[in-house]
Amino acid sequence: MRKGRVGFVCLNVAAMAFGQATFEVASIKPHPGMVTFSSDPRVKGSRVTATASTLLDMITTAYHVRYDQISGAPGWASSEHYDLEASVGEQAITTEQMRPMLQALLADRFQLRIHRETRTIAMFALVVGKHGPKFQESSPTDDPKSNIAADGTGMHLEFARQTMANLASRLASNGAGRPVMNQTGLTGQYTFKLDWAPEIPGHESDLPALPDALQEQLGLKLELTKGPGEFIVIDHVQRPSAN
Repeated sequence: MRKGRVGFVCLNVAAMAFGQATFEVASIKPHPGMVTFSSDPRVKGSRVTATASTLLDMITTAYHVRYDQISGAPGWASSEHYDLEASVGEQAITTEQMRPMLQALLADRFQLRIHRETRTIAMFALVVGKHGPKFQESSPTDDPKSNIAADGTGMHLEFARQTMANLASRLASNGAGRPVMNQTGLTGQYTFKLDWAPEIPGHESDLPALPDALQEQLGLKLELTKGPGEFIVIDHVQRPSAN
């Protein structure tokens, strides 16, 4: 891994080059020492942070894809770790607003160039069960939330003012094991919780598996189907250089 300080940079030039919103300031530095904790890029208010995150970790967040939807990455993209700090100023942003900013940052700092391919693959359709959904639309006063946490008992999802498309996306990367396509027909924003046990050999939990949890707690089902899947193909990338 190339060492050196990769400090804060202004990205106004990148904004012009890539024609999309960018962070006001951003820092990407090689993670020092051993990796004892890691987190993918996440939004808190107007700031975005990541700890010991690999380039592949950042790409999955930036382009909203799973790891098996990325090809052409060099070996160091999954073995070298970086710390990310970025800010957009004072106004809070959502994860969806952050994604194009992170794409521009990766293009600027890692010289990342990609193209997209669409292939027909096996996936799940998220549908409403025969007894209907077991949750209500959000209140306008609900604070937006889209959190998934894991502990010794299982996986815990908290949603507030979120869409079914967002739920399908989160399930695809947190337990479903394949892409999930929203076919619920539900178009509003919803608030609910979901608790399930991951399918890990040897793991014991009183919580139900994901398909059963969806049906019992939310009145939703996962049905096996086929559909278009987007893949990210890396055409060019290089390690970030020090300022």
